[in-house]
Amino acid sequence: MEDMKNILDDFLSLGKLEEGLVKANIQIISAAACFDEISTVINEMKAHCKKGQEVYFTHTGENDIRIDRHFLKNILINLISNAIKFSPENAAITITCTITDHQLILKVRDKGIGIAEDDKQHLFGRFFRAKNAVNIQGTGLGLHIITKYLELMQGSVHVKSVLNEGAEFTIDIPQLNDTDHEKNFSN
Repeated sequence: MEDMKNILDDFLSLGKLEEGLVKANIQIISAAACFDEISTVINEMKAHCKKGQEVYFTHTGENDIRIDRHFLKNILINLISNAIKFSPENAAITITCTITDHQLILKVRDKGIGIAEDDKQHLFGRFFRAKNAVNIQGTGLGLHIITKYLELMQGSVHVKSVLNEGAEFTIDIPQLNDTDHEKNFSN
């Protein structure tokens, strides 16, 4: 429940994010430490799975990465929570993480309700709820907050989805060199 409290705190501080008052705390961590943290979040989120839902995690890469651990954790919690919430019982949720010299790529894929084409353009907007999600609990802030975290780490998020077939969210966080980090994160 501590994770949910942290997310709620982040929701309440959305104004600070949007006003630029929140800064990224970029740290260098090993790929193994990153994969362990992702595994920990997944194991915590399994308690929220519906009957028969399974979460699968695969990873590749050995490079150290530069990331804000708190942001990564909250991004994961939000994406996994959505995958669980929008997927039916007995559905698989697949998470992959690839670390290269130049980027961290994290994908969360589900077999849920999917997202209509005309909703995709608004998906990351503040308080936006897709038409097929109105009867499912949520605030419409989670994906918007993810974009704010990613902006602070120079990252991006993309979605592929087919209505009634599921969605795949891809997080891409570039691995900038020391000079780039000093320039972008010392403000």
